[in-house]
Amino acid sequence: MENISKERLVLALVALLASAIAPNIFPVAQAGFAKMSELTRWFLLPSIGMLAAVVALTFALGHHVLGRRMIAGLAAGAIATLGLEVVRTTSFRLGGMPGDLPRLLGVLMTDRFMLGPSTLSDVMGYGYHFWNGACFGLIFAVIFGRRSPMWTLIYGLLIGIGFLASPAVQAMGVGFFAQQKPSMIVTVVIAHVAYGLTLGFLLRRWLPLRAESAVSRPFGEILPTV
Repeated sequence: MENISKERLVLALVALLASAIAPNIFPVAQAGFAKMSELTRWFLLPSIGMLAAVVALTFALGHHVLGRRMIAGLAAGAIATLGLEVVRTTSFRLGGMPGDLPRLLGVLMTDRFMLGPSTLSDVMGYGYHFWNGACFGLIFAVIFGRRSPMWTLIYGLLIGIGFLASPAVQAMGVGFFAQQKPSMIVTVVIAHVAYGLTLGFLLRRWLPLRAESAVSRPFGEILPTV
């Protein structure tokens, strides 16, 4: 039983590591450490393959509770990004955002910054944007499991604050924490509230209602389910 618990913990940690790579690609690129196209090739794409392999291995080894958390987190995070997008797109069209972020991501990923967006860059940019949301969903689901939407609301706000404080926002020409464009701050906060609440609602529907035993939870010894 102890070996099974250690095996499950290793799988969870590897999944968390793979999921943490995608959200950091853009800030690292904007901080000037490497081009986003290179980070995409050498880190983002391999991390997606790694995560897919870990999810498959988790189910193959019989860790179904952990596997369900991974799948539910990915799906809920991607769907919750739709809620975020409704807020972001509306604000962008009304002039509340300095640019169309997913399209910017796409041109950076495909080295088309001087050429402008293309169909491929748009697909990659939006794909990366939704994959980020999926990864954040997996991270929450694996660590915390089924929780009150208040937990995911706070989680969403923390993600938004982290984004506002990142080099990516300063690179958009709105200053640290978007101080030169207050409408962006409002947009990011509301968008991430929408993300957090949607994530919490979906995880409450998709993860088991019953309290899971410490043996069946990857982080059960530290974080009990409520």
